[in-house]
Amino acid sequence: MKKITLFFCFLTMNILSAQNVFEIAWGQGINESVASPTIEVGDTVLWTWSDSSQKSVTSFANGSEYFDSGMLKGANSEFTFTFSKTGVTEYQNDSDPSMHGKVTVVGKLSTEDKFVKNLNFYPNPVKNDLTISSIFKIDSYQIYNVLGTLVSQGKGVGNLTQVDMSRLNSGLYFVKVVSGSMQTTLKIAKK
Repeated sequence: MKKITLFFCFLTMNILSAQNVFEIAWGQGINESVASPTIEVGDTVLWTWSDSSQKSVTSFANGSEYFDSGMLKGANSEFTFTFSKTGVTEYQNDSDPSMHGKVTVVGKLSTEDKFVKNLNFYPNPVKNDLTISSIFKIDSYQIYNVLGTLVSQGKGVGNLTQVDMSRLNSGLYFVKVVSGSMQTTLKIAKK
């Protein structure tokens, strides 16, 4: 009986302490906000080369943790790092320092906090297409004007969704983004 109880305790602890993997499509033109997740201690970041150019993922010396992928070339090359300390670690591509980001590691986040802290959108202000990216699958979005009137809506497309705002008048809009039972609202200026 003791062995069964110990087994279930061990199994429960493993389930409760399960880590997450956050993927970053590491390629030319990546937006810094997309390359800057907020994660928990024990989570892993997976950088996947989205083009064939040679690049690295190298942390700055003053960060909470140190990592260096070395120079890798080829689409779908990968580098992973599991974070074990709270703090902020900035990093860059050594061959193109304009490709950079930062990983913020905290002790514990609720699922909703992970959703909100890792939901990125750009550009703002927007002229035509708004890009929304998330570590969670985006199910849908709704666009409201300042009077609260629904002016547009659509389905999400995975973790990266393009929202056509070209037909909307200039002004301020609120975009509600939904993923499962989670939702948040973004304030967007339209040129």
